[in-house]
Amino acid sequence: MCSISFFICCESNSSKVSASSSAAQPGAQYYFDVSVDGKEMHIKPEDVTASYRQNGAIKVLKIFAGKDGEPTVVLTIPADPSKPSSTANGSATEFNMEISQGSVSLQNYPEKNYTSNSFNTTYPEMSVVTPDAVVITASEPEASVARIITGNFNTTTYGSKDSKDPKDSKHKVSGKFKIRHVFSSFNGDKF
Repeated sequence: MCSISFFICCESNSSKVSASSSAAQPGAQYYFDVSVDGKEMHIKPEDVTASYRQNGAIKVLKIFAGKDGEPTVVLTIPADPSKPSSTANGSATEFNMEISQGSVSLQNYPEKNYTSNSFNTTYPEMSVVTPDAVVITASEPEASVARIITGNFNTTTYGSKDSKDPKDSKHKVSGKFKIRHVFSSFNGDKF
C-alpha cells in the first residue's frame, strides 16, 4: 500500500526478506489490516515480511506489509519482540532506536513513490510525540522456528515541510496485525 520516498530514511521494499517469514501455516489465521484516512486495506499474509536484528542492547524488529510498488506500511519496533511493548511514533534524540524518521512509514501512497513517516527529526515541530504508536500485545513462540506476533498501530504520518503538493501530505494511519515471523538467516537474529 505504501512506500518510502521524500527526504526520509528510505527503507525500501527491496530490502524485504522472503515472504516465507509470515506465510500462513494450515489452520493459522494471520492478518495485517490497515486504515489510511478511513480507507480500509487488507494485506495478505504472504505480502508481509519481517526482519530482526540485535546490536548490543539495541533490538529492532521491522515489519514490511504490502507488495512491491503498491501501498506499503513499514513498522519499526526498537524493543524486545519476544514480549509486549509500546513504541513511540518517533524520537528526535534516540537515533540508536532507528525511529528518528518514525516508527510507522506509509509508502507508495497516495501514489507510487510518495512516502510519509510518523516523525520528522529535521522538523520535530511537525510531529507530536505519542508514546504508543505501535504496540505489540502478544508474542508467542512456535517451537524454536518462529514467533507469532500480534499488535496494533495508530498514528499520523507527515509529508514534507511546507509542501504545496496535495499528495505530499499527512495521513491518519491505523491498523492491527497478527504475523508469523520465521527464524532464518534471511530474517536476521533469533529472539
